[in-house]
Amino acid sequence: MCAALPHFPHQASRALAAVAAGGDPADRATVVAALRAATERGSLSAAEALYDLTDDPAPLLRCLVRELGRDGGDLREAARLAASLGTRGATLAPLLRGALGDPANSITPALDTDIALAEALWRVAGDPDPVVAVLESVFARAERNQWSRWSVARAARAAALLGPAGRPLAARLRAALDDPARAPAAVLALVAVADPAALDRTALAEAALTSAEQDADPAGACDALEALGATALPDDHLRRLAALADGDARVVRSGLEHRIIDRDESFRNRARALLTAYENPTTPAP
Repeated sequence: MCAALPHFPHQASRALAAVAAGGDPADRATVVAALRAATERGSLSAAEALYDLTDDPAPLLRCLVRELGRDGGDLREAARLAASLGTRGATLAPLLRGALGDPANSITPALDTDIALAEALWRVAGDPDPVVAVLESVFARAERNQWSRWSVARAARAAALLGPAGRPLAARLRAALDDPARAPAAVLALVAVADPAALDRTALAEAALTSAEQDADPAGACDALEALGATALPDDHLRRLAALADGDARVVRSGLEHRIIDRDESFRNRARALLTAYENPTTPAP
């Protein structure tokens, strides 16, 4: 696998990290040396594996500095790895800001890249103001892109990380409630960022249930209902949740054929657990 590393860095790095994690110390040393060399050649996968094995952030930081500073770099992957460093990656904040895209660019990859960079900025620096500005730009640009619904959902999930510091985005999040594909992420974000006194939790539960009923984002709908809690679901909502949990028709009706059944059963199990918890308030929600 060490010999394969220069040719297949992504696959070999993961395999080597898994083997070396609990292996012989001599083999571990060999793997660490091979991963260091691959990291110096610019492999992000090798840098991530090396960090996982050694908990030393320095090689990964050096690799990310190169990746974020070069044209044509894999910015989304670099942002993900920067985020994984947390405050250890604080020195990357200027590079992350510099990597943000053209504010006039509304194509989906550009939106998704800026969302990833915004999340990384939050995790490494903890300053909400630039993150809110980036996400506000993403929401605004998404209005010009008819294919942006999942980018808006991803931006909502990033906004949720900010907690109350993301309150300036509440109006954008409320606007996303009308789309069943975006509604569960918007509900989760509103629960995290909005003034609790201003939330109509029953209406938010309605948006989440509609999303599940339309097979837009059933798993996200369960997350949203769990975050809202039992008091958000009056009897009519509970009956709708029961129909989703135990009805004859499949809830998950789209996707790869061999995964539909598993995803549907997973959703139903989650819906049943929520229903049990909400009908018996002493039972903790899953």
